[in-house]
Amino acid sequence: MSLQQRDHDTAVGWINAELADLRRDVGKPNASAAARSAITLAFLLRAISDTEQREFQVRIDDIYKASRATAA
Repeated sequence: MSLQQRDHDTAVGWINAELADLRRDVGKPNASAAARSAITLAFLLRAISDTEQREFQVRIDDIYKASRATAA
């Protein structure tokens, strides 16, 4: 495994862990801050692509949509 692939896998794992925390904490103030920060940092470090960055942002939006749908 190349260093670049290892960095990518590490970043994606970190982001997925933050998204899992967001699912648990959705509704609390700044619940998405850690996930959004992880995504931005991984992108700035070029561990994830622009496309992946957008896909992760959409996942955050989907978590909020699902939360609002179940609350209604």
